[in-house]
Amino acid sequence: MNEKNQKRKQAQDLVARRILAIFLMTALILWGMSSLYDLMTYGTTFLLGQRINLIVMAISGAAAIGCLIWFLWARKNGKLQKDRVLHSGFFTLCAAVICACCAILYMEYYNGMHILYIFLPVIAGLFLVYHLYERQFFTFCVVQTAAIATTYCFYAGMWEKNLVLSITIILCLIPMLLVLVKQKKYPELISWVLGKEFDTRYTLISYGVTILAVAAAALIQGKLAMVVGLALGAYLLASAVYYTIKAM
Repeated sequence: MNEKNQKRKQAQDLVARRILAIFLMTALILWGMSSLYDLMTYGTTFLLGQRINLIVMAISGAAAIGCLIWFLWARKNGKLQKDRVLHSGFFTLCAAVICACCAILYMEYYNGMHILYIFLPVIAGLFLVYHLYERQFFTFCVVQTAAIATTYCFYAGMWEKNLVLSITIILCLIPMLLVLVKQKKYPELISWVLGKEFDTRYTLISYGVTILAVAAAALIQGKLAMVVGLALGAYLLASAVYYTIKAM
């Protein structure tokens, strides 16, 4: 095996270990949140469960900020160990996910655990897409996931629907604005969000249609909003097939 193939195999092995690590971490977080939710479902341990949830949320939030600062410092000074499975970036993601899970249980007591059963596998799936596919497809998956969640919120009449709608529209506008600015102005940001090869017209049309779709879901609500969500899901699945074939 020549040096080029050996480096390629090492890179593939590293990605495989990272994906295995994130799926294992997802299972552990799901088990922990399930145990915490069980405490919050019984009257005798309800207050204890809420206190533990708030404490874990505060600690994980502080840990996420600390790990993010550590990650940015290490990357800036060239001390980030990119050849390791567990580094400051991985710890930042884990802490942020735990904090988000606790926040979901705090804000959505009755449906929180059902949301986590979807939220955590989605995070693991996005992590896999981040490492295996083009950057523009990863960004597309993040935005479409938020859009589908928005349509569900309007279908279920959840109180967070307007907040989620605002976040989704902002996420759509970011890549649209980036393709309109000169590449020489923000080359690193554009490369991080959309990659080095992207189609300007397709990007504008794709995210523009997504904005129109979530706006329509906000107006019609009810079962028709879920139909919009299913259409967005079908579009995401078709895009996944396209990028998979393209990567072969």
